[in-house]
Parts: sequence; C-alpha cells; structure tokens
Amino acid sequence: MYPINICMKGCQAAIFGGGAVALRKLGRLLEEEAKVVLVAPELVPELQALVESLPEDRLVWHQMTHRDFDWEASDFRLVFAATDSREVNHEIGQMAHGHGALVNDITAPEECDFQVPARIRRGQLELTASTGGASPAFARLLRQDLENRYHEGFGQFLDWLGEMRRELWRREPDTVKRQGLWRQAMTPEIFNYILDERLEQAKDEIRRKIGCAGAESSDSSCGDSRKI
Repeated sequence: MYPINICMKGCQAAIFGGGAVALRKLGRLLEEEAKVVLVAPELVPELQALVESLPEDRLVWHQMTHRDFDWEASDFRLVFAATDSREVNHEIGQMAHGHGALVNDITAPEECDFQVPARIRRGQLELTASTGGASPAFARLLRQDLENRYHEGFGQFLDWLGEMRRELWRREPDTVKRQGLWRQAMTPEIFNYILDERLEQAKDEIRRKIGCAGAESSDSSCGDSRKI
C-alpha cells in the first residue's frame, strides 16, 4: 500500500457496525474532527453514550442495516465495514465503492483500500506502525515499544526546532545554505541526547553546530551558541 496521512477535519466518514471495533474506529475519527455517521441496528452502551452526548454535526446514528441506508444521500470520504460478518462487510464495501468512498473492511484486509496503523503522538510528532492487516495484535506491540522509546520530550523538542527553523529562515535567506546548516547540525548524537531526555544539551549542540558552520548573523558566533 501507498502510505499517506489524510486530513479528515470536517469530512464525512461512516462506520457500519455498533460494537467494540466500531467504538475504536470512532475514537480516532473524532480526534481528527471528522463528521461521523454510525449505521447499525443496535449499539454497545459506550457508543450509545457518545451518540447522546455529541451534537449531530459531529456524530449521528442511523438505527438500521446497511441495506436500509440511503446511500444516494451520502458523501463519505472513508467507510469502515465493522460488523462481525464477512459477507455483510463485503456487501457494504461494494456499496461504498459504488459511491466513491475508500473502504476499510475489518474482516478482510486483502479487500481494504486503506489500513489504520497503530499510532502514537508526541506533540507534532506522529509515529505509526502497520502490519498490512496481517496481525493487529503485533502492531499493538510495536506501538507499545514506540510509546516507551519516544517520550513526550520529542514533541517538546520538535516545537523548539520549529521556532529555530523560523529564526534561521529570517537570518539566512539562501535555501541551499540553510539546508547545509541543518544537515551538519542534525546528527545521531542529537538524537541520542533526546532519547536520554537531555533536551537542553541537544539544543545547545544544534546552536553550536549551526554557529560553527557559518550561519550569517551579526549576533552569532561559534563561541556562544546561545545567541543563535
């Protein structure tokens, strides 16, 4: 599959099914501010509670089967076939494809247009792990390893890097020179500092490397990295 991050803010998605899997799919979609339609004759209590607590422009439930649903009025970017029946999910997928939606079938990975990887977020940093549908359980193990390895400091450091990048952009207008400075500054040593939660040391080292590489600034020098 071709890996891609898709923006779902304000876009419609549908989940067919009212069980635990549907609940997991819904959580991620709501995080991304999608507008979600649930289609199922019945819902587990957790889903029922969300339907009752959220406004209809965020979440709406159609208490019916997929065959009774009015597909002609739909405009879904993503459709999740999340019932416990492979036959029903296949039928949902065919209907969704007929209306231009991408389909995730929880019972048939080989028929999916997309997979939802295991994911962790650290601020603006997002890391995912996918097994191509072969083993969601193993994907969860990978996610747990990423959670342990990549602590919250990575997100904090990335925010600082964004500020540093904007500052360097103002100081050095030449794109090629800026790229060269960053290549010299970003080394495995920096990464190891962050892993060890030595964020200030990583910042100082980047400032020093950029300064010594010759960033053109009237108030910067190799001897005092704090001025960059």
